[in-house]
Amino acid sequence: MKSKSIMFGLICSIGVTMSQNVQADAASITFSKFRIVLDKNTKGEQLTLINNNNKNAECELDLNHYNFTETNELQVQNSAKTTYMPANKLLRYSPRSVTIPGRGTQKVKIGFRRRANLKPGEYISFFRIGCHEKAENLVLGQPNIGAQINYNLPVHVRVGDVKANSKIEFTELKALGDKYQLKLRQYRSGNRSLVGTLKVIDVDSGDVVGIARNFGLYRPAKYADHKFMLNEKPTSTLRIEFKESEGIASKVAQSLDIPSSVF
Repeated sequence: MKSKSIMFGLICSIGVTMSQNVQADAASITFSKFRIVLDKNTKGEQLTLINNNNKNAECELDLNHYNFTETNELQVQNSAKTTYMPANKLLRYSPRSVTIPGRGTQKVKIGFRRRANLKPGEYISFFRIGCHEKAENLVLGQPNIGAQINYNLPVHVRVGDVKANSKIEFTELKALGDKYQLKLRQYRSGNRSLVGTLKVIDVDSGDVVGIARNFGLYRPAKYADHKFMLNEKPTSTLRIEFKESEGIASKVAQSLDIPSSVF
């Protein structure tokens, strides 16, 4: 069975505004991190923005906000005032706008600004990095306007004693044509999010047949459902492993063995 890779965490959107006969090109930016976690031990991080295009890119940096449902679904918020424990007042970052040369890089510093009488727990905002190709070239006398791509990178600020735990349950194996869909439910408890990688491992061969990288189960969500497509029906035990990311204090790790007789 072949592995399936899923990337969670970074949220992207593209918006294009252009008139007739104007060429639109999107900036291509990648990052040194897909998530930032700040706490008493890590009060600052440095994020590197990498321009993968030959042309200069202009980027504006600010914060976006989301709430999360009981089932870990995103809900866009227009203001931090309606957001559950936002981190906007706890963060400082610079610079706020940058021009990244073609094939170049730009470093951004993000820090934790401690405030008095903070309620213990986890505060979350999303670092929005809006980038477009710099409008500096002319095509047939018309300006070259870049498509705006917005990258939203989660920033977790953890204050005081924060803990989390996880429980994973097998829910279903369903035949879909010549493949099989494995469904799992992962529960979260405690006053912080879970951030890590979930793997589905064929115990006999040791092969990783499914993977969810950089997955975030955000507070105050209670659970999230996972789906993995398998190339064949399992004939040996499947081991489900969840491990929190490196650098996170008090990392949560859990495993579940599902015998082939269940299928």
